Amino acid sequence: MTTHAAAAEQSPLVRRRGRIGRGTVLIVGVVLIPWALALAFNNYGPLTVDGAIQMAFATVAGQTVAIISAVTAFVLTVRRRYAWPAVVALGIIAALITFSAFSMMASAGDTLVDRLGAVAEADQLNS
Repeated sequence: MTTHAAAAEQSPLVRRRGRIGRGTVLIVGVVLIPWALALAFNNYGPLTVDGAIQMAFATVAGQTVAIISAVTAFVLTVRRRYAWPAVVALGIIAALITFSAFSMMASAGDTLVDRLGAVAEADQLNS
């Protein structure tokens, strides 16, 4: 019996579950999804109340996904038993992403108030 035949008999075809990498989670969740939401819900026409609210909600939704992705990457690091420097480093990265996302959410609220004021002013000038 050859070694190939023996190996084929001992190990049937077993599909290994695909592992999603930490980097993939971070890139997709922190960069791609918030960017896609911002593009999808951007107000490409004249600024309206609905458009301003839509853009603010897209920003908040995108940053919520970013926070969840950072926490998920951290949990993956801990559950896969990476070395402690990797856990600490990703913990710091997750904290920075979280603080940045909260800051962007607050900025979205300020921008929404400014945009609603601009729409109200334009309506007042037009009437």
